Amino acid sequence: MFKNYSLALGWWAARWLCHIWVLKYIEENNIQINEIAWTSMWAIIWACFALGKKSEEIKSIVKSINFLKLIDFDLKKWVVSWNKIYKLLEKIFWDTKIEDVKIPLKIFATDMNSGEKIIFIKWKIVDAVRSSISLPMIFTSFDYFGNDFLDWWLKANLPVLDLDWKDIIAVSAIRDKWKKIITNRKIWNFEFKKWFFGYNYEILKKTITILMSTNEDLSLELAKYIWKKIILLTPDIWNYEYYDFNKVDEISDIWYEEAKNKLNNL
Repeated sequence: MFKNYSLALGWWAARWLCHIWVLKYIEENNIQINEIAWTSMWAIIWACFALGKKSEEIKSIVKSINFLKLIDFDLKKWVVSWNKIYKLLEKIFWDTKIEDVKIPLKIFATDMNSGEKIIFIKWKIVDAVRSSISLPMIFTSFDYFGNDFLDWWLKANLPVLDLDWKDIIAVSAIRDKWKKIITNRKIWNFEFKKWFFGYNYEILKKTITILMSTNEDLSLELAKYIWKKIILLTPDIWNYEYYDFNKVDEISDIWYEEAKNKLNNL
């Protein structure tokens, strides 16, 4: 059966890598995607998809990336500057513009000066993606012709409201705000209190989780009032950390099964 849907994609650090297997299920089951909207790091996967690349090719591109080598500190601000990732994006997308892709894309960012939402529909893909992956206090904002851009998850992590199509597949990887903050760590059979950075990492992670899951819930609730029909995918991968970029294969089956369970009867 020929099926038509839009995709709304939310963010959560390393978990974005496993969208490849959501994509794989979409390919295998002839689900036609007419429009894609996202913020942050899903960009590499779904921009490649919009350009016509298949899941196996995208998997190879993503697995070839050494994310640790992309870390480049800006000593003036003491955050990651993302210059290296910009160069990587240029290698993948070159000068391709958003309006040149096969599937319409909407990439979101926040204008740091006005606090307003910016929807990129005509920029170069590399500039739009870079604008959308700036995390306050960690990754520097993207300065483009005098405007500073941050990640749009600050206000709306799951962009279901901005899609024109009524039937939407939404993918969220942040549905674990119930999870307790871990203050201890075990080394062999001994348990210790987490040190300063470890403890504050847990606080930051919890804060982001609460903020993003809350604004996702608001977007999903508002979508009901404008007659959006949403299938929400929420794979059970709560034990994986922001930095688990090396565990793509380990959690791939979880994402594939989630897509299979939720999309099987479309």
